[in-house]
Amino acid sequence: MSNAKELLIEVRHGRLRTALVIDGRLVELNVEDEEHPSLIGNIYIGRVEKIVDTLNACFVDLGLQHKGFLALAEILPIGAKAISGDKVSKHLCEGDKVCVQVLRDAYEDKGPKLTTHLRLASRSIVLTPGVSSIKISHRISVSKKRSYLRGLPRELTSKKEGFIVRTAAQSNSEKEIIAQVESLKREYQIIKDRICKSTTPTFIYGPPNGLIRTLRDRTPEDVSRIVIDDIQAYLEAKVYLEKEAPPLMKRLIYHKGPQPLFFREELADDIDQALAASIVLPSGGSVKITETPALVAIDVNVASTSKVRYEQSVLETNLEACAEITRQIRLRNLSGLLVVDFVSMKNNISKNKVLTTLKKLVRGDPEQIFVAGFTRFGLVEMTRKRSKPSLRASLGQSCLVCEGSGVALTARTHGFNVLDCLRLEGLSYQNQGLELRVSKTVASCLTGQLKVALDHLKAEQGVEIKISVDATLKDEFFDIIPFPLTKGGLNG
Repeated sequence: MSNAKELLIEVRHGRLRTALVIDGRLVELNVEDEEHPSLIGNIYIGRVEKIVDTLNACFVDLGLQHKGFLALAEILPIGAKAISGDKVSKHLCEGDKVCVQVLRDAYEDKGPKLTTHLRLASRSIVLTPGVSSIKISHRISVSKKRSYLRGLPRELTSKKEGFIVRTAAQSNSEKEIIAQVESLKREYQIIKDRICKSTTPTFIYGPPNGLIRTLRDRTPEDVSRIVIDDIQAYLEAKVYLEKEAPPLMKRLIYHKGPQPLFFREELADDIDQALAASIVLPSGGSVKITETPALVAIDVNVASTSKVRYEQSVLETNLEACAEITRQIRLRNLSGLLVVDFVSMKNNISKNKVLTTLKKLVRGDPEQIFVAGFTRFGLVEMTRKRSKPSLRASLGQSCLVCEGSGVALTARTHGFNVLDCLRLEGLSYQNQGLELRVSKTVASCLTGQLKVALDHLKAEQGVEIKISVDATLKDEFFDIIPFPLTKGGLNG
């Protein structure tokens, strides 16, 4: 298996989408919307608003919509264990000023998860103030390389700071690593100065924008292509990679074609599938995924088969399902408790084979996954670290018709889809206007939130676009109708 990896980055006014494609299949999709930006990595000076000893945690006012959640474990020094009877109230009081960093975005009715253990990251190094240790990524397996990398930042480390050496450091020179260490230390000094001068609640620091975070945190070393469809983003990426990851410079490509990048790469079906309730397996079986507030339920079904080959067919289906489940978990960004109901197997050898395959496949996920194994009821339990909302939550909203049992795409998501179709249609109607008939909700979005993106498209394509409301259309449907232009511009 070649495992060819490609990173595709689509930039629009108000939205950034990044897709990781391995061997032609979409395995990861991240959406950054300026309406709902991620707060992960942000540092704030907050005020302790309420201490809840029954939760062994406190709620912190950050000046945001939701109060942050700070648990006792994130207050104690790293490595320290809470002694019996230890409580948050022994370390903090209501009204106290506290410096925190966001670990996990808010989701549903829960506020962002916080920590007092600050971290600053570059592509190869993570600075950990207050922790005097050097840690090496477990993905760096060669012992000589680990020893060499452990020694590089140690020369620049004081007693009250440490570093984590990331996997990407393997391809950096000593000079490049030392430059990143020094840059992080300068950045932390600026943060300390801001903390001393700030009142509560105050925003202190935010990590780089979505494009740079993607290149820093989600770009594999062995990626074959990094394709960006916006010239400004391409130039920004070029400057960043020149400094942080020179070997990747040759793989950076600017997509200049008339077709939208994701359309050209035929990702639409994979994205639709990532929002579907059920996925069909090559054998004819299926995997059904249901997200609930408490857990994610994954059900595997086998296609009809003869009794003679039943056990073998079940094993083959379950092994197929392992590959699709691990892909969908990463693609949909499913997290928390995940429970898999494989097709029942009587043979323990088959069960062990399925479990071994599943554990092997989850190693490729950048997020931490723990596979607990089969329960007494024959279910497989897993946990995956939660950071951001799932893809379904990012792109959709609770369906008003089914009262939350399903999902419907937001008007904003439909608006972006319409703009991509207009981009394609505009190529065929350079000397004509286009009338866009959409629902009232989508029309309001296109003339409001997405007006800048629409105006940019008009200027880019040189096409007049008229928006009309059709009350008979649902949000997901629209019509594009060409019309002749008069000398003065729009006809009528």
